[in-house]
Amino acid sequence: MIDIVLCASGSDEVRIVHDLAVDRDRTARVVRRCADLAETLAVTAAGIGDVVLIDVSVRGLGRDAIAAMMHEAPVVGLTSEDTAEKTGLGLRQVLPVQSSIDEILAAVTAAVSGEEEEVDSWTQEASEPDRTRTGRMVAVWGPTGSPGRSLIAVNLAAEAAAGGEETVLVDADTYGPSQSQLLGVLDEAPGLVAAARAHDRDTLDEETLESLLPLVQPRLRLLSGIGVPGRWAELRRTSMEGVWGALANRSGLVIADIGPVLEEDEELSYDTAAPQRNAAAISAIEAADAVIAVVTADPISITRLLREHSRLEELGVGELHVVVNRVGAPVPGDRIRDLIASRISVASLNLLPDDPVACRTAAWDGALLAETAPRSALRKGLRDLAASPALLGQGVPALGEGSR
Repeated sequence: MIDIVLCASGSDEVRIVHDLAVDRDRTARVVRRCADLAETLAVTAAGIGDVVLIDVSVRGLGRDAIAAMMHEAPVVGLTSEDTAEKTGLGLRQVLPVQSSIDEILAAVTAAVSGEEEEVDSWTQEASEPDRTRTGRMVAVWGPTGSPGRSLIAVNLAAEAAAGGEETVLVDADTYGPSQSQLLGVLDEAPGLVAAARAHDRDTLDEETLESLLPLVQPRLRLLSGIGVPGRWAELRRTSMEGVWGALANRSGLVIADIGPVLEEDEELSYDTAAPQRNAAAISAIEAADAVIAVVTADPISITRLLREHSRLEELGVGELHVVVNRVGAPVPGDRIRDLIASRISVASLNLLPDDPVACRTAAWDGALLAETAPRSALRKGLRDLAASPALLGQGVPALGEGSR
């Protein structure tokens, strides 16, 4: 006898339960009728049932929830013709909710008989993003203290686009998203949360992704951020890995503006998988071809970079470019170069001059430096950086210990 945990809409649920009850050759029974996803997860976690039969349109159902259930029991999906979003969430056993009880029993039996193989293959397929890359991804990161990473990220993206590179700017800062404001975008698209949700629902195809990338400048597209920092929990690790994979499969350049914190402290507080506040930043660094670390020209910011360098290495950063922002008197640039290059190995080290007037004007106007201060030294430095190997990915010699 196969015990079924059922989660479906009212009329469909009643029909399935009724047809199983009147089946003379009963090989399966419904042991729990769940009202929502939370109850279904709780029931399967308690070890109840041999198989889960669930409507894929249930609110909140996605890759993470299915993976959690499949660690306890195989999952069979039910789809409705009335559902606008057509997805089977990658499940091997999916059938229309109107299917006969014999068809449902056949799918349930097949799922149970191939439980171990199905769980292993599905979780592997769901957890590993597509590694086929046709573009280059660069994460713009910096330690705490507002070193200017968002301003640098948006202007680097704009300069790269102006130089002929098809560019996508992603606002993945879960602490202080600001790219829409910096670009003067008044009507924000759904952005990163919608992309993460689409991947979780297995609907992040090329057409869906393009609809989330409005053109804000010639050859420059924006994947806007979460808007309200409190929505960080919607950017789960597996979903973000899928988003980065989808973006990397586009030709051109992807620049991700990410938050400063790289800790995974949730693992210390939860026995089960928990949403990670820093999942967007960590997954971006792991997926990036290169990381641009932005610091200000002061000893506190530089010290924070040196302390975080080991964490960057733990995350697999092999190509690290350092940008020292707001360089001016009284500390000469050569001293700053020596201070950093003598302690960590970097692919390149760039200094940008301090220009508070140009930066404030651009921020208040919701414009780029190329628009508000096209002849400033800061804009020139960013334009040169946008055309350098740090962004475009050509080979560069590493600055080793003590070199310049």
